[in-house]
Amino acid sequence: MASAVSYEYLKSIQGVPGGIPTLDDNGEIPGGQLPQGLLLFVGQYALETDLTTAYPTAEIAQFAYVDETISFWYWNAASTIEAWVNQEIEEADYILLTAAEQSMVPYLIVPTTVTP
Repeated sequence: MASAVSYEYLKSIQGVPGGIPTLDDNGEIPGGQLPQGLLLFVGQYALETDLTTAYPTAEIAQFAYVDETISFWYWNAASTIEAWVNQEIEEADYILLTAAEQSMVPYLIVPTTVTP
């Protein structure tokens, strides 16, 4: 047996966190209605220069995918370099991030020296 849901209830949860998303004039879900983790991804770009042109600055841990390098890039402003960087970072840069930033940043630690 199906249970009924009131129209008023459905309208009351439209456009609120955990509710039913609405669409903006472009037919997209507004950023404020998306889960926090999705707001960190800023898109996919063919070239690194396309990314840096679109986002000359960003928020810590925002990331994008760059086809040219076949990898994710993230904004590393809290680290020793203030720019978009490839997912491969030195451990010294990674440890400068807070624990919260470290948990949100996709990364691979590149050893400073490799011993066979």
